[in-house]
Amino acid sequence: MQTIILPGFSSKNKSWAEEIKDVLALTNPTTVVNWTHWETGETAPDWMNQEINKIIDLIQDKPVNLLAKSIGTLIAMMVLEKKPALINKIILCGIPVLDFHSGDEKQYKILKTFPSDKIICFQNESDNHGSYYEVEKFLHSINPAIKIISKPRSDHEYPYAEEFSDLL
Repeated sequence: MQTIILPGFSSKNKSWAEEIKDVLALTNPTTVVNWTHWETGETAPDWMNQEINKIIDLIQDKPVNLLAKSIGTLIAMMVLEKKPALINKIILCGIPVLDFHSGDEKQYKILKTFPSDKIICFQNESDNHGSYYEVEKFLHSINPAIKIISKPRSDHEYPYAEEFSDLL
């Protein structure tokens, strides 16, 4: 089954996504979504909707796994809302709860209806965009059955390709 990687906002996430893809592609077909603003240098006001449409076109009518980091987790929720029957498993990492704009948190409510055994979250203990504790509190307020794995890092890096691969 194909896995689609939805990276973080910054173009530095491109190398992270490619490194993860290199490992996942050994056992699963894997595609990295390159955000348009990485190429253009400018973020369109409706960039998220443009990217969601691009992802939905990529999915077509085939079931996929989503692996998302940072802002990619928000986009994953929007894709899940539009195509719930086509999302097999979801791995979230680095949910940026401290960077949410008003209303962003509501997008994650879709996780109430998604099977909790098909979702897992990795959150670094002291991630500067949202600590493990903050993300655990947030996700468990939506669905207490979601598994959240704490990692002993104090940054927003998620180099856990082997673990991601094992879960897919």
